[in-house]
Amino acid sequence: MSGPPPAARAAGPGALPDPAALPDRGAAPAPAAAPGPAAHHDPAARHDPAARARAALRAGRIAALTAGGLALGKLVAGQLGQSMAVTASAVDSLTDLFASSANALAIQLAHAAPDRAHPFGHAKIETLATAGQGLLIGGSGVYLLVEGIRRLLSPQPLRLAAVTLGAMAAAALITAALVAYLGRVAARTGSSAIQADAVHYRTDIAANVAVLLGVAVTYATGFSRVDGLLSIAVAAYVLTSAGSLLRLGVRDLIDTSAPDERVAAIEAALDAMRARGEILGHHGLRTRLAGRTLFVDVHIELPGDMRLARAHATGDRARDAIRAAEPDAEVLVHIDVERDEPA
Repeated sequence: MSGPPPAARAAGPGALPDPAALPDRGAAPAPAAAPGPAAHHDPAARHDPAARARAALRAGRIAALTAGGLALGKLVAGQLGQSMAVTASAVDSLTDLFASSANALAIQLAHAAPDRAHPFGHAKIETLATAGQGLLIGGSGVYLLVEGIRRLLSPQPLRLAAVTLGAMAAAALITAALVAYLGRVAARTGSSAIQADAVHYRTDIAANVAVLLGVAVTYATGFSRVDGLLSIAVAAYVLTSAGSLLRLGVRDLIDTSAPDERVAAIEAALDAMRARGEILGHHGLRTRLAGRTLFVDVHIELPGDMRLARAHATGDRARDAIRAAEPDAEVLVHIDVERDEPA
C-alpha cells in the first residue's frame, strides 16, 4: 500500500491497531508548523512534528527569560518608587517566570516518544502544566488582592515617577511583543502550554497599562489610595485569567470530546465515503483531546461478504479521509458487518 503508514490498522470488530502499522512515534504530532524562518518558507517543515516541538520549546524558553527580566525590572522600580501596584505587577511577572519555565519543561517531556508505560504518548503533560499554571496564577492573584486591600487601608506616598512610569511603559511594550510571538507559535504548533502562556501574558498587557495610568494619576493628583485600588483591580484580572487556564487544563484531563466543528468535519468526511458507496455507514465515533493530539475512534460498516484485503484497504481510506480533516489525529478504525449496534 502506498502513502504514509496507517495510524490504525483496520481489522475485525473491536480490533486493536497493528503495532507494525503504526507511524513513527519518535516525536508526538502537533497540528501546525514551527514559526521559524525555515518553517515559514519550507512547506514540508509545516508538517514536521520535530520542528513544531522545537518551536514550542523555544517559545517557552523565550517567555520564561522575558518574564524574568520583567519581574526584576518592575521589582526594582516598585521598591524605589514605593508603589505597591508596580510591586504587585512584579510579583505577577515572577509567577509568570515559574509558570513559563514549567511550561518549557512540560513541552520537552510531552514530545518524548511513547514508551511501554505510556503507549499513548505524553501529550497530557502539557495539559497538566496548563492546569498547574492556572493554580499558580490564582495563588498570586490572592496575594495581590490581600496586599492591595492593605495598601488601600494604609496608603503611602509614591516617589521617583520617571522610574516607575518608565518601567511600566517598557513592560507593556515588551509584553505586547511577546504575546504576538506566542500567539503565532501556539497557532502553528497546537501547544496548549504555549496557548496558556499567550493567554496570561495577554492579561498582563492590560494590567501593565492599568498600573501605568493609575500610577500617573497618583503622581498627578496625590491621591495615594489609587495605588491600592489598582492592586485590587490587577488581582481580579489575574484571578479571572487563572480560572480560564484551569478550565482549559481540566477540559483535556477529563477526556473532553473535540469541539463540535471538528467532530462535524470528521463526520462529513465519513459521510462523503458513504455517499460514494465506499462504506455502508459509520457509528460509535468518539474523540478526545490530549494536549495538542486528537484521538479518534470510529466503526465503519461494510458488506459481510467483502474480502478481508479489500475491507482493510477501505479502513485505510477511512483513516486517510479523517486525517485529511485532522492531519495529526491518532485514528483507530474498527470494521463492522453493517450495523452491529444502535447509532
